[in-house]
Amino acid sequence: MKKSCWLFILLLSASAITAQSCIVRIDSLRGSYTGGCKKGMADGMGTAIGIDTYTGYFKNGYPDGQGKYAWKNGSWYDGNWKQGLFDGNGTFYKAENYQPDTATVITGYWEAGKYISNYQKPYTIYALTNGVSDATLRKAKKANSVLPEVNIYVKSITAGGSSLGDALLPKPRLTDVQLIEGRYQQLVNNETTTISNKYILRNVVFPFIAILSFETIGINSPMPAERVRIELTEKGDWYVRVSIDN
Repeated sequence: MKKSCWLFILLLSASAITAQSCIVRIDSLRGSYTGGCKKGMADGMGTAIGIDTYTGYFKNGYPDGQGKYAWKNGSWYDGNWKQGLFDGNGTFYKAENYQPDTATVITGYWEAGKYISNYQKPYTIYALTNGVSDATLRKAKKANSVLPEVNIYVKSITAGGSSLGDALLPKPRLTDVQLIEGRYQQLVNNETTTISNKYILRNVVFPFIAILSFETIGINSPMPAERVRIELTEKGDWYVRVSIDN
């Protein structure tokens, strides 16, 4: 019986030594730690309590993965971490002078401890139909006007400047802008060039998410509509170029 008791005490002591020797690399979290440990470092799910408190995932001694960090002044961050820094989607609740009523709440995407935007990427573009052979999007380095614009260029890779008799072969036209988020004030078109058609959405409100529909009116009958989805999360002037395979 005595041997069993001593064995139990030794096991508890070994467990305590392991917990105490599991290092958390953030100074403000050093105090007590319970949770996963690997090669002497906090690793896996755990809780560290020092001046501040963190509960979540660790890797190599740092908060890494999903977790919540609470500062002693009442501020907290709940979201994704990488090597001890905000990284990924998360919400930062910044308390002002310990007053919750004056707190600032920032939700969105973070990178290396810095807030990027409400979205992970400033833009996304992708084709929704098979007839779109190419679709690209870029932001102008400097805004051309006070009112943000989205410039849309569309062309056919098989038509455009070629001619049939005295008439040019048909070019794809922008026929619909289906708004999902945001808005624009005016649509201006220029369909006089031989290669592509140009459209300008003026006074755009961001974030701007829309589905653009293009149709090519053929010699005998209209071709099926081709569609592209664009997502613009940063204010500015943008250029959209779409090539249709018909």
